Amino acid sequence: MGSETLPKQFIFNEKMDKDTLYGLYTDDLPYIEEIFVTTLQHFDADFGAITLAYETGNMEDLKRAVHKIKPTFGFTGLLEPQLLCKKFEDQCATPAQITDISNGYLFLKNKLLEAKDTIQSEYLRLKAFNANPL
Repeated sequence: MGSETLPKQFIFNEKMDKDTLYGLYTDDLPYIEEIFVTTLQHFDADFGAITLAYETGNMEDLKRAVHKIKPTFGFTGLLEPQLLCKKFEDQCATPAQITDISNGYLFLKNKLLEAKDTIQSEYLRLKAFNANPL
């Protein structure tokens, strides 16, 4: 009866759907770390495209930019922001003017920034965890 050491398990932020993450990446934590850092590397440009489209009143570009960033949240286990992107995308298809979606835009913008903070935080935690697995 030797004392076997169980591998240390990473506990993801409660905002992240761990079942989605493990379903996509099994338990490949270094790969999840890579997904997070890649997401962060592209986030500002994708987010900037959303804000630029809104500020210039270009509904088609706004819809396209939100559509482009939407899968990011599925890949990082953040299902709520992904769903919000889908709902906002649908809103962009119907209003006649950009002002019709202002409240939805501001809400989405804040949720996307919160999601970025969550990804950043989890990336740093996961990076430290992966550097010290035992």
